[in-house]
Amino acid sequence: MPAHPSKPATPPRKKAVSRPAPASAPATVQPEDSLVQQTQTALRARIRAAADSDVFIGSEAQLIAELGVSRPTFRQAARLLEHEQLLRIKRGIGGGFFTRLPSPGSVSRMAASYLHAQGTTLQQVDRALAPMVIEAAGLLAEAGEASRTAFTDFVREHHGFEDTDAKNRARVVQAFDGLLGSLCGNPTVALMLSLRNDLLRDPRGLRINPQQAQAQADFQRKLAAAVARADAKLARRVTAKHIELASASLPRAARVQG
Repeated sequence: MPAHPSKPATPPRKKAVSRPAPASAPATVQPEDSLVQQTQTALRARIRAAADSDVFIGSEAQLIAELGVSRPTFRQAARLLEHEQLLRIKRGIGGGFFTRLPSPGSVSRMAASYLHAQGTTLQQVDRALAPMVIEAAGLLAEAGEASRTAFTDFVREHHGFEDTDAKNRARVVQAFDGLLGSLCGNPTVALMLSLRNDLLRDPRGLRINPQQAQAQADFQRKLAAAVARADAKLARRVTAKHIELASASLPRAARVQG
């Protein structure tokens, strides 16, 4: 019998090469510092939105849940804001987290620490911020009658302070500086004035000798007269002249105290 033709051999199947599944992208892990900063920013926004002091913004459990962060992260952010004097933490019954608006004094203390670390001199501070004093004097002369009257009343009530003891001289000068800023009507100028006065007239070592007190008293009376007449140009000129003379008495190498 004729031999049947043999079927062609089936070629061996190639083994499928198993390919590893593509690795999924690793989940992005936020650095702890970044999470703290984000939490701090979110809390700061709530504090600013309150626009007042002593406003309750939530308990720890509420804020952690709303912000979606861990307890350690939240507490670290809250401590930083407490250090900035933006947050008040009350423990116990009725406690929680309350807003706190910063004061010019707290800003000055932080600025003093920074400037001290930079080796800033008192003369550098004076040159940078003296224009703010001149502007404050002009703004006060342009202010309403109530502000101008409050200023001139202060100067009149403290007439002769230059002949008192050193402690009282320093007290009157500091009060005068603060009043000029608070009555000028511009919060930015007032803050810069507060910063300048706190740095140049550090109460820990403020000494006003009789000659300086006499020059200050003459300046206060001249400025009060310009303010009473609502003469902004004269108020600026009187202040600029006084600052020029006072700046010359600052020690050249004296540095900002931290």
